[in-house]
Amino acid sequence: MKQISAREETGQGERGNALNSRQYRQRVPQSFRPLLWSLRWKDIDVNEDKEDIIVNTINDGSLEQWRWLVATYGKDGIRAVLQKRLATEFHLESRRLASVIFGNSFAYARRNSH
Repeated sequence: MKQISAREETGQGERGNALNSRQYRQRVPQSFRPLLWSLRWKDIDVNEDKEDIIVNTINDGSLEQWRWLVATYGKDGIRAVLQKRLATEFHLESRRLASVIFGNSFAYARRNSH
C-alpha cells in the first residue's frame, strides 16, 4: 500500500499544483471585457496579460476597475509596468491621474537630433 504524503493529501503534489493553479486561476471581472477587446476573452490570464490589462484600464477604465487593478497588482506592480511604457500610449488625462495616484514618471521617446 502506497503512503500518501501530506503534500499529496492536500493537493499540493506536482500534479496538484498544476490543477489548482488552473482551477483557481484569478479571472478578470466581466466589466473589463470592453477594455480588453483585442484579447481573446477566454484566454486572458491575469499574470500573462498584466501589461495589456493595466494599460487599457488606465486609459479607459472606471474608478471601480482602477481599484481592482490596485487590489490585484498593487501600486508598486502597476508603477513598474507604467514606467516601462511610453507616455504617448496613454491619454493625457489618464497619464496625469496615474502620475498623481502612482507617483510615476512615464518614459518619453527620444527625438532624433537631425
